[in-house]
Amino acid sequence: MARDARSEKIAVRSAVRARRLGRSAAERARRSAGFAEQLIDLVSASGARSVTAYAPLVGEPDVNGFLRWARESGVRVLLPVSLPGHRIAWAVDTGARVAGLHGIPEPSGPRLETGAAAEVDLLIVPACAVDASGTRLGWGLGYYDRMLGSLDRRPPVYAVVDDEDVYASLPRDAHDVPVTGAVTASRVLRFAVGGER
Repeated sequence: MARDARSEKIAVRSAVRARRLGRSAAERARRSAGFAEQLIDLVSASGARSVTAYAPLVGEPDVNGFLRWARESGVRVLLPVSLPGHRIAWAVDTGARVAGLHGIPEPSGPRLETGAAAEVDLLIVPACAVDASGTRLGWGLGYYDRMLGSLDRRPPVYAVVDDEDVYASLPRDAHDVPVTGAVTASRVLRFAVGGER
């Protein structure tokens, strides 16, 4: 990766982190309701009966309202389980969480292999930022790029970000897997170049 691209990624991550952590509790609650509404609409409109999602960390877009709806509506949700070597396995979301690798909350159920993500109807993934061409910027550890790149079949991939985290352009490296679209608290975006195959 060129030095200026690396510097740009670092600057974007820093700005996004500061913006997200600087929000009031009321603003976070408002956005959480918006994320739930948009994700429910996306899943309902697509007819998806199984999806991946994530248990949000502090500062990540809060999708807990969507996760509750999915459990109550019979939508099967796989949540990530961090493995050594920056790899992801999956477990079915039952609502119960345990502290996993790095103290990240993870589902407590039986583990499924990385490839289980290829069997869902829709992949919902966290992100730092996205751009109009589908470039997804993560937090720099490569968990999701490795997982997405390893799938033989890739369902549509939607990154969850704030409206302010949708950029005109972001640096993209060869290992960066593009996404189909993005979900914000106010809308669902679909990109011309997507992540499914």
